[in-house]
Amino acid sequence: MLDNSSLRENTAEENQIEDILFRAVNLFEKTGLKDLATKWDTILKMYAGKKELNNPSFLENQL
Repeated sequence: MLDNSSLRENTAEENQIEDILFRAVNLFEKTGLKDLATKWDTILKMYAGKKELNNPSFLENQL
């Protein structure tokens, strides 16, 4: 039987990664490092997009 606790841990870790990326973008913008902010924003968007594509509910809605 599959243990749901491991799925919850992965979700928590993924949310932490997304939060770190978001805070990095904000920090770079506040410190005037626009080039870095833009690059990290791109990374954040790619990460969020891949996370959404791997979400089973997203795939079910596409069928």
